[in-house]
Amino acid sequence: MSSSLLSRRGLSLERLASFVAVGDAGGLSAAAEGDAVRQSQLSRQLKELEEFFGVTLIERRRGVFRLTAAGRGLIEVARPALVRLEDFDRRCTAQLTEVHLGAGESVLVWLVSPRLRTLLDKDPNLGFTFHNLRSEEILTRLRQGRLDFGIVRCSTVGAGLTSAPLGKVEYALFMSAGATRKRRGTTAAQKLGQVPLVLLEGGGSVGDALTDWAASNRISLRVRLRCTSLVQAAAAVQDLGLAAVLPVWAEVAFAPGTTEHMSLPALRSVDAPLHLIWSKRQLGVRPVLVGLAKMLANTLKL
Repeated sequence: MSSSLLSRRGLSLERLASFVAVGDAGGLSAAAEGDAVRQSQLSRQLKELEEFFGVTLIERRRGVFRLTAAGRGLIEVARPALVRLEDFDRRCTAQLTEVHLGAGESVLVWLVSPRLRTLLDKDPNLGFTFHNLRSEEILTRLRQGRLDFGIVRCSTVGAGLTSAPLGKVEYALFMSAGATRKRRGTTAAQKLGQVPLVLLEGGGSVGDALTDWAASNRISLRVRLRCTSLVQAAAAVQDLGLAAVLPVWAEVAFAPGTTEHMSLPALRSVDAPLHLIWSKRQLGVRPVLVGLAKMLANTLKL
């Protein structure tokens, strides 16, 4: 290491970790989480790093937080180094290897959690942290090295990322067992018109497809509840006797025999491929993850 680097004051692991935290949070105030003393400390550490390197790391304008090119470059250098040191420390102190996995809430609850037991049993030194995120944020964090793996619905993932197909997301209408009258000749659209529904706020691609299909079949939807997540919708099926469009793997959320689900032609257009995503660069930073990528893909395959 350069003697000139070591001879100057102002550089430390704590300062680097603080700067990465500020960059991830999007500002000093957000990183300090309302703690005025911590915010003052972060501000001081940031100035010390800028003095050490002789560059400006963030733009200073009222109401604006933006990393400079030098700031982005420092984070690209500091984050992998800090991650490597943390992994080394965990190995030396016999701590768990922490793996950060990002996905939507319904994927984490109904797909990942029920299948994770196999991996945890195989490796007693493995631990996971779940991050409930939208697809765009998952891809961004993977590129930044803030996530180790992500699960998203997509056909392409872009440069720098690798993917393994898990299967296809398929949707069905879930309802309490026996919720529709069983009469010969009853069409799927007619059955849909018989049940009280819970839909997500704003509709989305699934809600829009269902609404359009009902309109084309001259069926009026009986929407009794709108909510903000699929997990909430599943709870409404179980607790309120409503019907909801859910991924087919949501059947793990219900006791056997308490619900039934029905495929609808309208939902075929919103089926989408599901992929496990990771960054080759992150696997280079954390070699412990190399074998885990294949194990995760096999474990989570639909």
